[in-house]
Amino acid sequence: MDYIYIGDIVNTHGLKGEVRILSDFKFKESAFKTGMNIYIGKSKTKEKIVSYRVHKNYDMISFENKRHINDVIIYKGEPAYV
Repeated sequence: MDYIYIGDIVNTHGLKGEVRILSDFKFKESAFKTGMNIYIGKSKTKEKIVSYRVHKNYDMISFENKRHINDVIIYKGEPAYV
């Protein structure tokens, strides 16, 4: 499977498991759709997107079954792929 780099998860946002992605990917509207999968880090951990929004210069997403900051803090600093 080929992976396309879409940006880096730079931090978490709030306590409800949302992450900030810094991305200059051209096709964000296709990659950050609800229900799409993204792959995180060197191990390419698969996560399903349940929400997406833009906040300042960041793309904010939350994942299925990851509803708390402690569930997503491990992804801080990791690259994200589609």
